[in-house]
Amino acid sequence: MPRRLALVLVLLAGCASTDEARLAEPGGYGSGDEVGYALARTDEGIRTVQLYRSGDEGSLPVVGLRSGQTLTLEFDLLADYGEPFSVYFYHADRRWQRDLLPTEYLQTFVSDDLRDYEPSLGTEVRYVHYTYEFPNQNIQFLRSGNYVLRVTEPGDEHAVLFERAFFISEQSAEVDFAVRSGPGSYFQPLARVNPPSGLDSPVYDYNVCFARNGRFEQVRCATEPTLIGGSLFEFLLPRPSAFGPEGPLYELDLSYLQAGPRIAAVDRQTSPYVVTLAPDFARFGGDLFEDALAGQTLVSTVVQDAASDPDIAGEYVEAQFAYVPQDERELAGPVILSGSFNDWVIDPAHELVWNPAEQRYEGSLLVKQGRHVYRYYADDPAERERIARTVNLGRPSLYTALVYLYDPAFNTDRLVSVSNVLGR
Repeated sequence: MPRRLALVLVLLAGCASTDEARLAEPGGYGSGDEVGYALARTDEGIRTVQLYRSGDEGSLPVVGLRSGQTLTLEFDLLADYGEPFSVYFYHADRRWQRDLLPTEYLQTFVSDDLRDYEPSLGTEVRYVHYTYEFPNQNIQFLRSGNYVLRVTEPGDEHAVLFERAFFISEQSAEVDFAVRSGPGSYFQPLARVNPPSGLDSPVYDYNVCFARNGRFEQVRCATEPTLIGGSLFEFLLPRPSAFGPEGPLYELDLSYLQAGPRIAAVDRQTSPYVVTLAPDFARFGGDLFEDALAGQTLVSTVVQDAASDPDIAGEYVEAQFAYVPQDERELAGPVILSGSFNDWVIDPAHELVWNPAEQRYEGSLLVKQGRHVYRYYADDPAERERIARTVNLGRPSLYTALVYLYDPAFNTDRLVSVSNVLGR
C-alpha cells in the first residue's frame, strides 16, 4: 500500500517554539510553567482521527483508573483496502516526558492489534474505517497520568502512522474549579483542591495544569499553590500565563450535503464532491454548538443523509473555505486553516491564498461529512489583536483542570483529578 510515513517528531515547548511541520502560535506563557508536548506527525493517508470516552463522541479523552470506562479510537485510511495495524501506549509525566517502563504502567501486553476495520460503502472517495476500544482484555493500565497512544504499521513500533494524547485519572481529589476574567479580557483559572484522603503529601508535590477547549498542546500550569485552610490548596494561574482572548472559532456542519445557511453550493459532478462554503468574516466570529467546545470532530451522531452507518457511508468532500479579514485587506503574514480535522496543527500546507478581486483568503481541504470546529491562524499581530478584542467576547469556552501529584516512588506524576467548567 503506497503511503509515505511521516516520522517527524514535532516538539512544542509550551507554545513558544516552531517546527517545519507544525507552527506554534507566538507569545508563549509569560512567566508561567511551560509544558512540553511531543506527538508524531500524522501520516498523510490517515484522516478524521477521533479519540473520546466511549458513548460520547464529543467528550474529552479522559477515563477513570479501574473505573470500567473505556475510550474509543476511530480513524480512516484513504485506501481501497485495509490491513491490521498495531497500537502502543506510553506513560508521560505532567510535562509530557515519556518516562516509565511498560511493566510499570501496563499489567497486560505492551501493545495490541487493531483488527476492527471495514471499507467504505458506495462513497465517491474510497476509505477504510478503523475502530478500537480500550482498556480491554489485552490492555489494562496500572497507573494514572498522561498517556500517548501510537498507531503503527503492523508490528513495527517505529513505523508511526499517528499519535494522540489521552488521560487516565484517579478522580480521588475534590476540586472546586472556576475561571476569573479581568481587564483586557484575560481568563485566569482558579482551582481549589482537597487532596485525596489518607495521603499526607506536601503542598509542593501538587501541580494543576489548565487547558481551554480541549487544546492540550497549549496547557498552562500553576506550580505555586496557596494553603488556604486545613488541607485545602488553591492554584491560581499567574496573570502573565493567563488565557487571553483568541480569534473566533467556526463550525463546519456537513450533516447534510445540501445548500443551506453555511453551504453555498454542492457540486456532485466532481470526484470528490465539491462543497463551497459561505465566507467566514473575522469581524463577526462564529456560532458554536456547546458540544463543539471540546474541539472534537463529530461524525456518527450528526450525519443525517448517509445511506447507512455514517462512519463507513459518510462522504469525503473538497470543502472550499473563504476567510474575509476584518478590514478586507491582505495581511502582513500568512493565514492558515487549523481545526479538529487536522488535530489543530498550524501547518503551512493548509495556508490560504489571497484573492484580491474578492478581498478574501481562499483554500480547500478534503474533509469527511460530520461537524468540525476550526479557526484561521493569521500571522499578523495587529490583526490578531483587533480580532481578539472585538469578537468572541462573552462566548463560552470549556476549561479543564488537571490535578497532578508527584510520586517519588516512580519519579513521575499521578493524575488525581480532572475537572471541567464553562467560562466566559
